[in-house]
Amino acid sequence: MEQVRVCRFCGHIEAVSGSDRCANCEAFSGMISVPRAEAERLSRSRKFGFLRKRLLIPGIALAVTALLAFWISWNYLGLAPNPPAASTDVAPTLDPRDWPQARRTGEGTGFTPNAVPYPHEIRWSYSSGGPLLNAPAVAGDLIYLTTETGKLVALDRTTGLPVWEHITGFPSSSTPAVAGGLVVYANRPGRVLAVDAMTGTPRWDRDMDSPILASPVIRDGTVYIGTGDHKLYALDIASGAVLWSFTTDDWVIAAVCLTDNAVVVVSKDNLLHVVDTDTGRRRLVYDTGRSRQILGGPATQDDRVYVGSQKGRVWAIDWRERSLPWDRFNLFWKTTFHVWGWQSRPPSQRGSVWGAQVKGDVAQSPAVAGGRVYVASVSGVVSSLEASSGEVLWQTDMGSPVTTAPTVAGPTVLVGTESGTVAGLDALNGQLLWGFQTGGKITGSPVVAATTLYVVSHDGNLYALEAVP
Repeated sequence: MEQVRVCRFCGHIEAVSGSDRCANCEAFSGMISVPRAEAERLSRSRKFGFLRKRLLIPGIALAVTALLAFWISWNYLGLAPNPPAASTDVAPTLDPRDWPQARRTGEGTGFTPNAVPYPHEIRWSYSSGGPLLNAPAVAGDLIYLTTETGKLVALDRTTGLPVWEHITGFPSSSTPAVAGGLVVYANRPGRVLAVDAMTGTPRWDRDMDSPILASPVIRDGTVYIGTGDHKLYALDIASGAVLWSFTTDDWVIAAVCLTDNAVVVVSKDNLLHVVDTDTGRRRLVYDTGRSRQILGGPATQDDRVYVGSQKGRVWAIDWRERSLPWDRFNLFWKTTFHVWGWQSRPPSQRGSVWGAQVKGDVAQSPAVAGGRVYVASVSGVVSSLEASSGEVLWQTDMGSPVTTAPTVAGPTVLVGTESGTVAGLDALNGQLLWGFQTGGKITGSPVVAATTLYVVSHDGNLYALEAVP
C-alpha cells in the first residue's frame, strides 16, 4: 500500500519525500510516514479537531452573548409578559380632612395642608388596654386603629366610642389603609386582611407565610406591602390575590411610596429599589453603603425620592433613572479603587442627586413639604434640608430620642419622642412651639385630619386633640 506522510498536528498529507516541516501549518517534526488509508483517517480526525478548537471559543462567546441579550431584553426591555392587573382602580381619598393610610398619601410625604389645632385640649381619648404602636387611619366618620391586643377597632370620629371590632388575636405593627369601602391591614405573624369599612365584616384574608411589620399602601386597586421574607407584594384589593412579587435582599419593614408609574421600596439593609408597578420588575437600585442601613421608609415628590439611613445620611435620588445589569459590579470595584487610593474621586451612582449629613442615625421616614425635607434622628435631633440641594437649614435637639417619622401639618412639624411627648416645631426655623405629654413612648406618627390632632401612645391611649374654643 502506498506510503505517505501526514502531519500529526493539522492532518496535512504529503508525499514521502520532502521536508520534515509541514507545508500547511509549518510545524517541525510533525510529519509521520503511514499507509495512505491511515493517513486519510488521521487527516480527517486532525482537521475535525482543529476546526472544533477554532470554533469552540467563539461559539461559547456567541451563546453567552445571546443569553445575556435575552436576559437583558426579558428583564429590562419589557419583553417578558406582564403580570395581571388589578380588577379595580379604587384609591384612598386625597381629601385633607382625612388621613386614609400610612403617611397619608401614596407618595409618603407625611404632609397635610391642615394646621395643627393649638392651643389644644383633649376632646376625647380611647383606651385600648395595651400599648398603641401605630398611627391610626382616618376616613369619613370613622377612625381605624390596630392594637397590641389583637384587634382592629373602628371608632366614631366625633365621640371616640367603638363602632365595631375585628378580632384576630394577633398584634399588629400596621397602620390600616382605607379605600373602596375596605380597610386593609396586616398582623405581625403574617396575614393581610380586608374588612368592610362600615361594618367590619371580613372580605378576604391572605396568609403571606412570613412576619409583617410594614403598613399597606393602596393605589389604583392594588395593595403594596413588604414582608419578612425579603419581598414586596402587590395584591388585588378586591380579592387579596397576588398580582406580582419583587424580591429584595432583606426584610421589608417600612411602608413603600409611589410615584407616577413606580413603587419605591427599601429593605432592611442598604438598598433602595424602584420597581415598575405594571411589570413588577426593577428599574433602579441604589446602594447607600454597607454601614448605612435603611430602617425608615422613602418619600417621593416630583422626580425625587428621599430616604435617610444610619450614620446620619439623607439621600435624594432621581427615581426616573434606570439601572444597568453591570452597575453594581462597577460600583463595587470603583469604590474599592477609591478606598485603596487608586481613584481620587468617589464613584457616583446612577440616580444620585445629593447626599447630606445630619446629626444622629435616621431610622424613620422623612417628611417632604414646601420644598423642604424633614428628618428625625434616634439621638433626638430634627433637621430641615433644602429639597433641591440637601443644604441643612436648621437642626433642633429635642432632648429625647425621636421615635416617630415627622409629620408636617401646615406650618408645623410634628414628632413624637421616647419620653412620651408630641412636639410642634416651626417648619421655617425649627423653634419649639409647644408640647403635649402622654404617659408612654410614642412610636406612631402624629396624625392631623380636619381640625383634630390624633396621638397614639404606649400608655394605651389614642388622644383626640382639638383647639380650645
